[in-house]
Amino acid sequence: MTSMLSFVLQNVPSEWESVTTYNSSYKLFDVQIHTREAEHVKAMFNSTLLSINTIRRVQNPFQYGRFKLRQEMVDSYSVNTVFHIVHLSDLETALKYTCDYRRYKQGYLSEGDNKQPRFYDNVQSVIFNLPASMINDICVLVVNKISGNTKTQSDYYIQYVVDFK
Repeated sequence: MTSMLSFVLQNVPSEWESVTTYNSSYKLFDVQIHTREAEHVKAMFNSTLLSINTIRRVQNPFQYGRFKLRQEMVDSYSVNTVFHIVHLSDLETALKYTCDYRRYKQGYLSEGDNKQPRFYDNVQSVIFNLPASMINDICVLVVNKISGNTKTQSDYYIQYVVDFK
């Protein structure tokens, strides 16, 4: 009998690295700067005129598996890319607890409505809502979210962490 984790690991996004063991809920992988994957992410930030320092792929098969099950349950395969801002000191918490802003030390950055984190539809909205002095203290999470109202943490999963120079 195949475990749920084994099934999810056989059906992850094609750009994910092969990982045999997850000792924590997620792993971060640096995205090589001149790859198609990096170019895709950088294109989302082109209009901000910010210099990207690093792009890291988040591989969390538990969160991804919940997301895929939720898609199946609500019969919705329409997905939007949205953005969530996190203070660097809250990054580990955001990744471990699926953007649960109530656990953030710097929660004023990400308070949302209706018990869900604040997601922005475009990067410009994220950047324009911040004082320039904070750019080096934050990172932006690139998130895939089921279209429509967010009801649970299973409605989205974090794809990338982007921080700036």
